[in-house]
Amino acid sequence: MATLAVQGLSACHWAAGYVIHHFRSSRTTDGRASIVTERQAFIALNRVTGLGAVTVKRLIEALGSATAILRADERVLRSVRGMGPERAAQIGRELAQADWRDEERRAGELGVQLLTWADDGYPKQLREIFDPPLALYVSGDQAALNGTAVAVVGTRHPTHYGRECAHLFGFQLGGAGIVVVSGLARGIDTEAHRGALQAKGRTVAVLGGALDCLYPEENRDLAREIATQGGAVISEYPFGRQPDRQTFPMRNRIVSGLSAGVLVVEASLTSGTLITVDQALEQGRTVMAMPGRIDSVASQGCHKLLRSGARLVTSVEEVIEELQELTLAPRVQPAAAPAPADCSAPPGPLAGLGEEEERLLGVLGDDEQAIDDLVRLSRLDAGRVNGLLVGLQIKRRVRLLPGGMVRKNVVGALTK
Repeated sequence: MATLAVQGLSACHWAAGYVIHHFRSSRTTDGRASIVTERQAFIALNRVTGLGAVTVKRLIEALGSATAILRADERVLRSVRGMGPERAAQIGRELAQADWRDEERRAGELGVQLLTWADDGYPKQLREIFDPPLALYVSGDQAALNGTAVAVVGTRHPTHYGRECAHLFGFQLGGAGIVVVSGLARGIDTEAHRGALQAKGRTVAVLGGALDCLYPEENRDLAREIATQGGAVISEYPFGRQPDRQTFPMRNRIVSGLSAGVLVVEASLTSGTLITVDQALEQGRTVMAMPGRIDSVASQGCHKLLRSGARLVTSVEEVIEELQELTLAPRVQPAAAPAPADCSAPPGPLAGLGEEEERLLGVLGDDEQAIDDLVRLSRLDAGRVNGLLVGLQIKRRVRLLPGGMVRKNVVGALTK
């Protein structure tokens, strides 16, 4: 029987002293369940529309546990900070209908494993991000979710060059024992998965819908092969949830969250792949990009990333070298409160800084600082400051934090 990873849960930065009790009774008056474990409570909460990690953390801080959220009535929910009357009423209504038993039954029928914040097997890297999924539905080997991983991502409409590169890097990374993470989409994702499988390596596919609503349909056999050859196909969505324009961007944070770095093979300037890059930067992951033809629309997004300071990659050895650099210091969660020197991602090899970048770093102190304050102190346009900060994060000189905050990476910590 699974035991609780209390130490791992502390990475979510909940209130001091919060400890989950794995088999806490939860007696309800609306028939949801007479006895509910924390694990089952998370499965139920995951079925409530729009109830994400940030809100659940806040509710747990106020009420004490996930099971306590299920017991709470609308009056109790309204008393929680940031929970208005309409939101409390909506959550209360959906909680009354949120039953974990249907999900567990369906999972058992399909051979799917359910992982929640209350499970030891929940991926450590993913647990550390600002908004980890409340539950993961896993088809395949959940051990693949905790291996050293690189996300290989890109356009759904690649060139022949892009397809070959994605397949080659998937093959070489998989053969080197690195888990290849991608989104099972057409194009670059598909080739990266296939390359890893050809090398008998492990690959993880993160879906933009439920496991029983797999998309695209033509990749069903590929998904089955991934799940049966040491990898995993996963989703945060309850059974029956169809993919849509909202779910695909949301899944990108999982793709980057499971990975030590993100490699962009091909992407146009409007590619959804750049959403994954944004998520990676917020999570403190390293960003790598491959160069393409200067007249290729499919490579313009990559070239923009490279101009901003992403690591230029032309061989799998360079990817592995980048991963080795990342092991110089432990990862620090991007949502952390002010803490000692942050050296989770080394600033070297020191990328050249422009005059305005140096100016911005000059007014950024050692503590967290609001971006609005940087605009005022630097006397630069707000749009210009935001653009410079993205470039500085790619160069690993600063870390962008939730809430419009930014913190400087410390160079000296690397030599200790």
